[in-house]
Amino acid sequence: MLWHWLLRNDVAPVDYSIVRYGSDYGGWNLPSELITSDWLVYDFGVGEDISFDIALLEQRRCTIQAFDPTPKAIAFVENVSLPGFHFHPLGVWNEDTTIKFWHPRGAADDSYSALNLHSASEYIEGEVKTIRSLAKDLGHEQIDLIKMDIEGAEQLVIPNLIADGIRPTLLCVEYDQSYEVVSLLSLRTLMTSFRLHRAVLKAGYRLIDKSGWNATYLLSS
Repeated sequence: MLWHWLLRNDVAPVDYSIVRYGSDYGGWNLPSELITSDWLVYDFGVGEDISFDIALLEQRRCTIQAFDPTPKAIAFVENVSLPGFHFHPLGVWNEDTTIKFWHPRGAADDSYSALNLHSASEYIEGEVKTIRSLAKDLGHEQIDLIKMDIEGAEQLVIPNLIADGIRPTLLCVEYDQSYEVVSLLSLRTLMTSFRLHRAVLKAGYRLIDKSGWNATYLLSS
């Protein structure tokens, strides 16, 4: 795959065990020994799979702040009660506003996209804020891990995060692509993802794991 070829020389070795936290679908590969119980995690885009959050809670006793403005996610976590897990029906963006979230292509899908990567014709509206605004509202000065699976919104959120000087120790990004594999949109999205990846490296991070379109970055000491 072209994506893996572009990143072929960028994965850096680390002195930690890389462990899967969560399910095959919703989990992430993280340097396990690095994460401690005093870590604060911001999870953007929980959908209907919180296995990643549950694994961190059970194995590392972290505090999780989870964000998702879409109706399926809100309904899914409505009856979830886990110590250390806090859900907010908000999205993340490069400004504080209300935006359109375009419907997923299939009825069983929960992947609403602010950039309409699925070429949908219907949308909902949801409130969004910058990471800086969210941290200020919640009284957090330091975020240790940020995970984003936000259906293309990373194209605006990552530059904003970098510009605002927010530097979590771990940054986990799914570079979401268009459903239309062969199209001008898919090519633009792929190249934008690669530029974002290079921008994250330039901001002081090392790529320590890649799995599919998921990339785990560690802040260089």
